[in-house]
Amino acid sequence: MERAIASIPDEFLRRVDNLTFRVEDWPDRAILDEVGFDDPRELLGYYSGWPLADRTHDYAGCLPDVIILYQGAIENHVRETGQPLLRVVAETLIHELAHYFGFSEEEMDAVERHWSERFERHSS
Repeated sequence: MERAIASIPDEFLRRVDNLTFRVEDWPDRAILDEVGFDDPRELLGYYSGWPLADRTHDYAGCLPDVIILYQGAIENHVRETGQPLLRVVAETLIHELAHYFGFSEEEMDAVERHWSERFERHSS
């Protein structure tokens, strides 16, 4: 995960505040139900917290937000797609960071396209 975090542009990382990262084997049933997935292999990562764009003075003193990456689901995705592990971890992390920053689904699509293109340029 450290290599994936290191690949995130500094302009994003400088804005991160009160956020922790965890790796777990698989999502639990409560999280799967929350996001509407039946199969734990579908959920590579999960953001839990109060998006940065929505924070007000009420946020002060809150527990850290959390980004969880699901190792089993990520490894399964790598096997099924043949994509490099670092790329899958980095793209999942970027997706969850977009949730942290409060991006809409449309904005997240643009971020993911940009990230994918950037990854392609740097891995060639």
